Amino acid sequence: MSTMDKITDEEKNVIDELRKRTINDLTPKLLEDDTLFYRFAKARDFNVAEAETMLRNHLTWRKEFQIDTILTDYEPPEVFIEYGASSFVCFDKEGCAVRILDWGRLDSKGLCSILTKMEAAKVWFYHIELDKVAVFQRGGNLRKPILSVIYDLDDLTYARAVNMKSLQYVLYGVREILDNYPEYLKTIRIINAPFYFTWSFALIKTVLPLSVLKKIGVYGKGGWKEQLLKDIDADVLPAYLGGNRTDPDGNPLCETFIRRGKPLPKIYQRQNAEKRLVLEPDAEKLSLMPFSKEEITFEVKKENSSIEWEFEIKKGDIYFSLIFREESSKNLEPVEIIPKQRIDTSFESEKGYFKCEKLGYYAIVFDNSNSWLQSKEVYYRVRVINSENDDLFKSR
Repeated sequence: MSTMDKITDEEKNVIDELRKRTINDLTPKLLEDDTLFYRFAKARDFNVAEAETMLRNHLTWRKEFQIDTILTDYEPPEVFIEYGASSFVCFDKEGCAVRILDWGRLDSKGLCSILTKMEAAKVWFYHIELDKVAVFQRGGNLRKPILSVIYDLDDLTYARAVNMKSLQYVLYGVREILDNYPEYLKTIRIINAPFYFTWSFALIKTVLPLSVLKKIGVYGKGGWKEQLLKDIDADVLPAYLGGNRTDPDGNPLCETFIRRGKPLPKIYQRQNAEKRLVLEPDAEKLSLMPFSKEEITFEVKKENSSIEWEFEIKKGDIYFSLIFREESSKNLEPVEIIPKQRIDTSFESEKGYFKCEKLGYYAIVFDNSNSWLQSKEVYYRVRVINSENDDLFKSR
């Protein structure tokens, strides 16, 4: 009996209502998953309003990361393929894809120095999409969880375990995955965990719902091989994980298909760009607390006007969008001109330009509501100009 067979009439009504409210806005690619509405409804305890909000946020996220074409048009960065330490292992006894991440030896600090959170996360999304397709092609039951993950923390040093930047990358990725791949996860096995990992895990747990925490098993040096063999046949599980599978030459580490973490060569490392706007006399400063956002509003009074902007975040990233209202009242529902997108200016400032088709009130929105831990400082300058290059900027 499938999960869908067990739903109540009330839950089915919520699923049907969610479908009716959103189906006209979904892409054909998204509709290939016939469990879509069930997954989002269940993730919000069959509250149709909350499920609709979650699904619509998911649509924005899919556009931002181009998920519909990620398997055909996107290539993960070469450095991540070689040093990212993520590998598909096998399918378990129920047909779930099993993926292992050799995080104990992963050079997380080195990778964080050359990849933004969005770049790293997009590779994770790419792997999830790969595994999803693999399960589907085998005739797997997409009405059940389809992914099991093993995190191998062997050789994890104290410095890497408590590195704040790496933890921020993990927190970001975990939250994005939970919000956009509801009901996909079967189990997470964290193996070879040193005692100091508990400090890092205490922070990670703050973003995990109870339903996910119940799926996580944390193990030290022992006890985990037996758990893996309950879910995975020994003949497909690598020997170093407790199974019988080896490389053709008998190597129990299965290095022909398992990518192990290793130090990142210095040739790959790039330095963060020096912040420039903080020194510019005409740049404005904006401070945003966690869970907050600010609008910078200006009135466009002349036809053929354009908006130009440039900004830098002192540390981290932030959501950016451009909205329009015909009247000044903030109570009016705005029109989103540039959809909300996450911006990281670690390596260069963000510059943009928009030609105004309507007269009225435009607002640049800096949104830090996704941040659980960090306040953000934004240095920016914005101007509105017309075709005669007259400076018409007027903020409110």
